[in-house]
Amino acid sequence: MYEWLKFGFIFFGILSVLGASELIRKRFKKPPESTRQFIHICVGIVVSICPFIFKVNYQLITLSLLFIAINTYLISANKVSSMNNIERVSYGTIYFPLSVLLLASFFWDKPISYFLSILVLTFADPAAAAVGKRSNNSFYPWKDKKSINGSLAMFSITFIIILFGTDIMANFFEAAFYLSLPIIICLSLFIALCATLSELISYRGSDNLTVPLITFFSYEIFLINYTHGNLIHLFLWIVLSVIIFNYAYKKNSVSLSGAIGGFLIGIMVFGSGGWLWISPLIFFFISSSILSHLRGKSRSKRDIMQILANGGVPTFFALFYFFFPSTISLLGYLGSLSAATADTWATEIGFFSKSKPKLVFSFKAVEKGSSGAISILGSLGSAMGSFCIAIIAALLFEFYYLIIPLTLAGIIGAFFDSMLGRFIQAKYRCNICQCITEEKIHCNESTELVSGLNWMDNNFVNFLNTLLGAIIIININFFYG
Repeated sequence: MYEWLKFGFIFFGILSVLGASELIRKRFKKPPESTRQFIHICVGIVVSICPFIFKVNYQLITLSLLFIAINTYLISANKVSSMNNIERVSYGTIYFPLSVLLLASFFWDKPISYFLSILVLTFADPAAAAVGKRSNNSFYPWKDKKSINGSLAMFSITFIIILFGTDIMANFFEAAFYLSLPIIICLSLFIALCATLSELISYRGSDNLTVPLITFFSYEIFLINYTHGNLIHLFLWIVLSVIIFNYAYKKNSVSLSGAIGGFLIGIMVFGSGGWLWISPLIFFFISSSILSHLRGKSRSKRDIMQILANGGVPTFFALFYFFFPSTISLLGYLGSLSAATADTWATEIGFFSKSKPKLVFSFKAVEKGSSGAISILGSLGSAMGSFCIAIIAALLFEFYYLIIPLTLAGIIGAFFDSMLGRFIQAKYRCNICQCITEEKIHCNESTELVSGLNWMDNNFVNFLNTLLGAIIIININFFYG
């Protein structure tokens, strides 16, 4: 009962801060951005210390769910200007409690990592916004405007929080292992880099979700690799990853946001499983980039959403394995990569077919690259791609009995992608040139939906493809067992 009394005090305390901020903003005619940052910092401080206030995570989970619901309503109803009326559309007030919900639900037993992750969002993120707003050296790594000065502020404050926070918390909790000053400095630099990069590619307040999660995962990854003696390998991968994505960016294989996203995904995967786990992902990225490059001018640069569409599910299974080791996680990782490789190779190799592809379950010929279309050459490419991943899995993990199942998982996933592409994926008509496109903007004008679901774009289809590949191989292995 005492725990829930503390919960009630915190809940109504946060509501009081919201109400007071709104009254102050209206009374003194303050800009919404200033009161929003005040609320952000106050709430962040309170939420960060919850693991030291509550004995179990039920209260923090309940608090997160309540504010996800409350803030969703406030945004949809355009209420509380001190929280939501800023210069750009932002869903940060929903993303923030969502990040707290995820960390509190699955990682309650890691209070130091949680505490520092929320503190980074609480102080470093507002500093980046405040400094960036006054800076003239702005650029667009993705969709939201960022600045070099703002990123430097984010990096610096994150570095300070991790540097002093780690030392203070380690002494307070009497940590089981000793961290020397050089190691803490390296840890702080590593976390500051990852947190700053995740903030760079945020959009509409998504940094309120990605910054604490990336900070938490990178913090845990560094410490585990340090205690297991693998830190030098992590540093080598960072250097190699920078070289790979810098080269890919210069060759126009990825956009800036795609390079940053790919770098962060690589850190998560390598940090979770080392060279064995990263090898299939390297093969997928490099082989896909080479095939795409062979297409010449028709290729497009992969942005962060395309990187996440193919790499999000594998990264999830890698992180799941890192915290909760199991064969299922490894199989899900390989199955999702098999499907991603099969689909990508089908598209890239199918481009070289001399005949036009045909819509799935139809003999109607369409232009190359059309969603829902398949060709004999593309289908062979699909089988080759998933088979290569299966061979790599057999050599690295001795999954020889899964060569055929992994190949089939990739092929089925790619075919499922084609079916979604034809029947469910959104397609639009450009009112200027009258062509059918998958883009909502064409010829600098909004397009008109002609078929499919408006929210089912190509990236979401690719995501479902990788998810299906993972599900198929996990179930096949279950029946084998």
